[in-house]
Amino acid sequence: MKIGMFDSGIGGINVLKEVMKKYPNQEYIYFGDTIHLPYGNKTKEQLMEFGTNIIRFFEEQQVDMIVIACGTCSGMVEEYQEKTDIPIYDIITPTVNYVKKNYRSVSLLATATTIEKGVFEKKLSNHGVQVYPLACPHFVPYLEGLNDQKLDMNRELQSLENKCYEAVILGCTHYPLLQKEIEQCLHVVSVDPGVCLADSIELKSESHFSLTIYMSELTSVLQSNVERILGYKVELIEKRLDYMITK
Repeated sequence: MKIGMFDSGIGGINVLKEVMKKYPNQEYIYFGDTIHLPYGNKTKEQLMEFGTNIIRFFEEQQVDMIVIACGTCSGMVEEYQEKTDIPIYDIITPTVNYVKKNYRSVSLLATATTIEKGVFEKKLSNHGVQVYPLACPHFVPYLEGLNDQKLDMNRELQSLENKCYEAVILGCTHYPLLQKEIEQCLHVVSVDPGVCLADSIELKSESHFSLTIYMSELTSVLQSNVERILGYKVELIEKRLDYMITK
């Protein structure tokens, strides 16, 4: 099976890694839209344009399924699905399904757009789960090397100190890169959407593995960041998308 997966940058590589771990013999095509990152501060109109361009690219690649490896864009999965006949999977749905079975209260770390849309909160509250949301706008720029400032994790998460919850949802796929620091600061276990997604899908066993990683813009730190996540060397291909969107 040929699987297309996309995110604004390296965050979705965490999801890719978890899916490949469970289903190693598949064909994977990853697209990181680094020229537009971070997605967390973009408008819905911009996210629709970026996502639709990537979907068109995946259609040209003749993928069998698409995974939105991005928390921000996952909240728009229904709108994206209207653009194609290829089945699209998001990371929010399997994460919500896991949390509602295991916890009654959680904190949620995500981008400003995800928090503003309230997708996690709405779905979990319907199942009686208390959610304490917190936007973390500095995480993605830090992880992508867009600034040189160090993160003060205690300061970033201090508003959650007096809240009572059982686990923390890493609601952006970049955040598992800070999993250890987040868990140490909040003193609770974390929920990784990439793991939830990998555990929720079922793929037929294949005999062939391939991995192609495209980035809309290559940077000096991108290669080392991707290899650090995957644990091995891989070639990154720069690919600009300039499709016209049919309205």
